[in-house]
Amino acid sequence: MELKVNGHATYCYTGGKTLDNTKPTVVFIHGVLNDHSVWILQSRWFANHGWNVLAVDLPGHCRSEGPPPATVEEAAGFIIALLDAAGVAKAALAGHSFGSLIALEAAARSPERVSHLALVGTAYPMTVSPALLDGALNDPQRAIAMVNTFSHSLLAPPPSSLGPGTGSTAPRARSCGACWQATRTRTSSISASRPATTMRTAKPRWRRCNARRCSCSARRTR
Repeated sequence: MELKVNGHATYCYTGGKTLDNTKPTVVFIHGVLNDHSVWILQSRWFANHGWNVLAVDLPGHCRSEGPPPATVEEAAGFIIALLDAAGVAKAALAGHSFGSLIALEAAARSPERVSHLALVGTAYPMTVSPALLDGALNDPQRAIAMVNTFSHSLLAPPPSSLGPGTGSTAPRARSCGACWQATRTRTSSISASRPATTMRTAKPRWRRCNARRCSCSARRTR
């Protein structure tokens, strides 16, 4: 759905449902250079389990208009304005990374508007790589490439999730722990002088898994 927030068109994914004032509402807030799609599974689950969902694209991100928020405080003000535009008196806020700081600031500023807080990938202070800051200021495309590299789940060691339903929390499933082996090529450290696009990353190598109900979905050889 599209709302007008602070004079700009703002997109919110609702999980395919219309807003119902009789239901509680959860607002999902993404991090820098992300969009509503990072919350797609959570959005669908809550939308089908009795909640209104507003998985928002922050200003200047994906389908939302307006300049990107320059500060956490500015973004928190946007979230409160979003609730006003949607006619929502109180909502649960779920934020990831930069979005978690936005959720926290919004709750501190307007506690009467927030019912729950869920903070994912949060820290205070939230330090940022100097190379990423330099890229964001001087070479945005390099910064975007770095964020994409950081976000690629297969770079993580086992039992990194390979996708929906393959993690160790999948119902009636377990990870055998032996299905995924990373063969590391030489991995360059990220620095301002070595753009992320030149990095060589860990390459997955598979071996046949014979475990029953293994969550790795890798019962094959690649």
